[in-house]
Amino acid sequence: MTHNLSQKLKEWRTTAAKKEDVPIFRILSNQVLEDIERLQPKNKEELLSIKGFKDKKYDRYGVALLALINEEVIQSDITDPVVKDGNRVLSVSEYLGILNAQLSECHARIQGEISSLDIRDKVIYFSMKDAEDGSVINCLMWRHAHKLYGVEFELGTEIIAEGFSEIYKPTGRLSFKALSVELVGEGALKKQYEKLKAQLQKEGLFDIARKRPLPFLPQKIGLITSKNGAAIGDFQMNIGQFGFKVTFVDSRVEGQSAVSDLLTAIRTFRNKDIDVLVLVRGGGSLESLLSFNNEALVREIVNFPVPVLVGVGHEKDISLIGLAADKMVSTPTAAAQALNESWQQTATQIQFNQQKLFSKFNQMLNTHQAFVRRSFQIMHDELQSIFSDFNKAQNAVLRIMVSLRSQVAELRRILNEHPNILRREMKALVHRTRSHILAIFHEPLRQMAFVIGSTKRTIFSIEKILEVNNPERQLKLGYSIVRSGGAVVRRVSQVRKGQNVEVRVQDGSFKSDITEIIKGV
Repeated sequence: MTHNLSQKLKEWRTTAAKKEDVPIFRILSNQVLEDIERLQPKNKEELLSIKGFKDKKYDRYGVALLALINEEVIQSDITDPVVKDGNRVLSVSEYLGILNAQLSECHARIQGEISSLDIRDKVIYFSMKDAEDGSVINCLMWRHAHKLYGVEFELGTEIIAEGFSEIYKPTGRLSFKALSVELVGEGALKKQYEKLKAQLQKEGLFDIARKRPLPFLPQKIGLITSKNGAAIGDFQMNIGQFGFKVTFVDSRVEGQSAVSDLLTAIRTFRNKDIDVLVLVRGGGSLESLLSFNNEALVREIVNFPVPVLVGVGHEKDISLIGLAADKMVSTPTAAAQALNESWQQTATQIQFNQQKLFSKFNQMLNTHQAFVRRSFQIMHDELQSIFSDFNKAQNAVLRIMVSLRSQVAELRRILNEHPNILRREMKALVHRTRSHILAIFHEPLRQMAFVIGSTKRTIFSIEKILEVNNPERQLKLGYSIVRSGGAVVRRVSQVRKGQNVEVRVQDGSFKSDITEIIKGV
């Protein structure tokens, strides 16, 4: 039964959709199938790099897809109507395809000693033997996957391999396809740990000189841990309220199988805008921390573009990624506190400076309080003096204005009552002055002719002014002057009903009795 990869993928998707009773797009979209066909991923890391194919999809379909991509036909399971038909004759290839489909779902972790070993360019063939009864299973592992986990294969080495079984059609040989591998026993793990630690230390990957400080006042945080572990809760509970923007990527953090997840998560953050990368998990045994002692992971952290903070709880052995990180702390809580540190220090410094400023200000006020009070009193006294002088000047001006008003009123009264007398007196004064001047200065009279002429013109102007302001002139315009008892009547309050008054007009005067007083007209 021959199909191209595209047809195989579509058939597999249809079968999976029928088994789960869901539409085919709920299994995988057409775009994802096209990307799988184009890229032909060979491992989990490459499969997860495809857009739209995440961890949940891998947990459910990853093994089957990888088996299919490696040219193993994935048919419907044994409950398929074609298989249930006992009269249906299957080809060897079809039957092996059905078996491989079933075997791909038997994902397991098996333990045994390496009893045979054949290392080739792209693949390692080996066998694992049960130490108790001598049972043997043939295994294989791709070299790139083996290199990722850093376990040296030697005869007699006890290991745990994780993967699934399949039958190689050309030979009908059953092999366990190892996806990850780890050593068994604390002694072996410790030996591997110390050997890798010495190697990386010799390369300078743990040197203090190459470590970068955490950014001052970080805000954009990249966080890697398991969404189901306690570490994320501890981290979130202790991260401060300083406006952090945390971008979270879920990853397995338990055991050797977590290495590929962690690598994918770290590489995901390479293209994101973050200030610091944080990787945390709780404590555990050396076996559970295997993934954090991985060479590939250490190198990924060393070459990461921004500072890396690692908070992996441990009992007695420090993780290698902790030694390689720019800053290592013992717990997820401590990692959160490390991010808070510069913010808290800044807040404390601001508060201290604020208190210092207020204290200095109060000290200055206390020191110069007397000076301030004296200055205030001097300013107060000066202002009071200015206000007092202003009031005095204002009162003096008012008094002068009142006096001038009285004098003007008196002058106006005199002009109104005695215009002829004033004019005669002025003329007499001028005549006397002229005669006196002529008598005294007879000889220099001619020299002062100009002065006398000017004086005459001035007197003439005064006469004109007097003429213009002569009350008698107003009489010619139809106005009259009323007197009572010799005084000019200006208000109705000066007279009473039945009183006799003198009224002067242009050409004479007459007397009249007041018969009615009308006010306010």
